[in-house]
Amino acid sequence: MMDKTLLIIENDEALVDVVSFHFSEHGYTVYAAFDGAAGVKLALQHKPAVIICDLIMGEMHGFEVLQTLRHHPDTRNTIIIMTSSKAYKSDIDRARELGATDYVVKPYQTDELMALVERHLQSFQPQEPH
Repeated sequence: MMDKTLLIIENDEALVDVVSFHFSEHGYTVYAAFDGAAGVKLALQHKPAVIICDLIMGEMHGFEVLQTLRHHPDTRNTIIIMTSSKAYKSDIDRARELGATDYVVKPYQTDELMALVERHLQSFQPQEPH
């Protein structure tokens, strides 16, 4: 059974509404945070299968969120997809260096995002705890 929990960390509330609705309609449990610090807190609380995180946010930048989550044992192996309206190669490279599973440039189609999420979920084999 595929874990269909998703956390979106994004400061654009309209985008959060669209993505949340789309994923909910397809059987996902969706959590949302509008800034990085709240996102990290929700990620550790709910341990979602997938996190979609915007890069440019106030208070806590997407890279900080990514680093924090990758250093925590509960979210070390979580699928994390970074999103940004900027397609700078340096940002994409940095996201990959910090452990992002993928990087999506906005604006994106929600059905394309869902296809990407489902592809990652299907290929993802969680590590067995020792």
